Amino acid sequence: MNAYAIMSLIALCANLAVGIYVLTRGPKNTINRLFFAVMMSLAVWSAGEFAMRLSKTEISAMWGSRVAATGWCLVGGFFVLFALAFSENMKALRDRRVQVACLLPGVVLLALTWSTHTIFRSFTRSYWGFEEVAGTLRLPSKLFVVIMFVIGGVILLKFWRTTPSRYKRVGAGYVLIALTIPLVAGVVTDLILPVFGVRTVELPMFASTLCAPVIAYAVVSVGIMTTIAGRLGATIITRMNDAVFVTDAEGLIETVNPASARLTGYDSDELLGNKMDIVFTAGPSPDKLATDREQSDVGRWNLCARRDGDMVPVTVSSSEVRRKSGKLLGEVTVAHDMREALRLMQAEHEVKMATARVAAERDRSEVLKASEEEVRKLSRFLESVIENIAEPLFIMDGTLRYVYVNDAFSTLTGCEKDEIIGRGDGELHWEEHAELLTDFKRRVFDGAEPVDMPEVNFCDLEGAIHVTRTVMAPMRNAEGDVEYLVGIINDMTEQKRLESARLDFIRIAAHELRTPLTSLKLGFDILARETRGALNDEQQRSLDILSLSIERLSRLSRNLLDLASMDAGLITLNLQEVELESMFAEAAAVFSSEVAKKGLQMRIVVPPGTRPVRADASRLSQVLYNLVSNAVKYTDEGSITLTAADGGDGMLQISVTDTGTGIPASQKDAIFTRFVKAQSAETAREGTGLGLSITKAIVEAHGGVIKVSSRLGVGSTFSFTVPAAGG
Repeated sequence: MNAYAIMSLIALCANLAVGIYVLTRGPKNTINRLFFAVMMSLAVWSAGEFAMRLSKTEISAMWGSRVAATGWCLVGGFFVLFALAFSENMKALRDRRVQVACLLPGVVLLALTWSTHTIFRSFTRSYWGFEEVAGTLRLPSKLFVVIMFVIGGVILLKFWRTTPSRYKRVGAGYVLIALTIPLVAGVVTDLILPVFGVRTVELPMFASTLCAPVIAYAVVSVGIMTTIAGRLGATIITRMNDAVFVTDAEGLIETVNPASARLTGYDSDELLGNKMDIVFTAGPSPDKLATDREQSDVGRWNLCARRDGDMVPVTVSSSEVRRKSGKLLGEVTVAHDMREALRLMQAEHEVKMATARVAAERDRSEVLKASEEEVRKLSRFLESVIENIAEPLFIMDGTLRYVYVNDAFSTLTGCEKDEIIGRGDGELHWEEHAELLTDFKRRVFDGAEPVDMPEVNFCDLEGAIHVTRTVMAPMRNAEGDVEYLVGIINDMTEQKRLESARLDFIRIAAHELRTPLTSLKLGFDILARETRGALNDEQQRSLDILSLSIERLSRLSRNLLDLASMDAGLITLNLQEVELESMFAEAAAVFSSEVAKKGLQMRIVVPPGTRPVRADASRLSQVLYNLVSNAVKYTDEGSITLTAADGGDGMLQISVTDTGTGIPASQKDAIFTRFVKAQSAETAREGTGLGLSITKAIVEAHGGVIKVSSRLGVGSTFSFTVPAAGG
């Protein structure tokens, strides 16, 4: 083994060792990874040179030369990218065009080396092993590597001259020294000496052996490519909810965690390299703290200035990081966001302060001047709150002129605020409703009570119709007099549209059901007459089931039509005097067969002298039908009782009591809701869940109320009231 082979082996080991050592100091840092790529390229170059020096044949020398070319073709590009990362030029480093410009020429040269003889034409023996015979592109390939190292050196030199951090300037100096050694050796042996006809072994790769100790010393003594955050544990810092800022010995931000970006609104790249006062603007400055480190290791700021201009209340603590020798490395600062904790306290404080100032302003004009700015701040705060209310809001004075409207009100009406403020309803484009609006608004001032105004339809400037409902309330002054009116508008346009579409669908569906059901009913009646007495028991049972199914569907379609009519306000009542006893008897007769089949007792209790009721006979019959039907359905033994009682207040109370399964307590409040049936796993019965909701609507249309009392296993009582005739 000749001396040059030994030198190649030493270079290989040194480059591998330093590259791996630096990578372990910060495996997730881009700068460490790029430095590792540079050292691995040098290591591959050394490995190829080592193979060439030990080669016995020209073929093995050729393969060793190609391996070496893999290193020297790529090392220059990686070094430029490393220089960009070291100089904190992250924008250029992430630019795809820069990456391609650095690496693509080396890849092309590498491809030419492996596939053509334009780089190395052949190999000859020499006293240091095989030597390459240069091809046409050998000199340009050398120039490429030198140029790339020069570019990287220029980037580092510019950073060395401009960086405000002494720590980073020293680190850049070490890298420049390490760069100069192989660069000078390469220029002398690869470019200058061949011009004068002097042939010698090319020394850049061997000179890289001297670079490794320089970089290793810089990493150990100065700490380049090693962050303070790396010593503290990058994972812990990254996962902390509080913002963490790591600064170097000169107070420049070196590392931040994701919480810092969320708190300040700055990207990590915008924070790095700056001082802490870029975000902390109140309290002792970092420079002052640096001069007082012997007295305190903790600094506190009051506010964090976000990038968007917002001021965030924070508590901040700082702690120094030193070597064992006592040398200062930097500081770790933790900022805790106090917005959530201080928001309520701050609001309460502002309200108390504003209240105290307003009370004092009545008697002292000097206090008024001193408090003017605070009042403006509070006014802006309250205006901001009102502006962020989603519902349209307005305030009117005693002359019924608008003194304030929010953005939502302006959007609803289609008018700008300036077009509304100072005017009354009669002066705006909804003047056709001015008389109605004025009447309700005047009630607020006269009665000093909130007023709920019914629905009003009006067109905005674009002709769109809005359905609105307004709630208005008085605003009193210190003496208790109503000084202003505040109103909130609920835009029900979309809700009404959906409601109308739903009602149309129900009516159409119900009508579409009735047409085929009428045909089915007619066909069934004909079939029943034609087959009377000619069917066996099984056929007759099927026919009975068909009859029940048709009746159930007919009842469902009627219920759907009733619901649609009630929702649309189209239900009409033909009021007349109705005798309850005959009405009860009719209901009992309808269910007599089912009652007898179950062995139940049907009772009717109408005290003598009970007055008739004033009601729609068919609707009242429908109510009784629904209640008695449910009682029969859910009662397996015992009795069903229909009772009438005169309450003496112009209303009669009608009750349907059964001894059935009862209603679970959890379902009592929901049984009058549509499509809800009072049942459990043990009491499940057929039904649509519409009957009670229809019953409730009919009772309320008569001006009455309906309620239920029930106990599981004992029974239920449904009671409702209707007006007495002549009451």
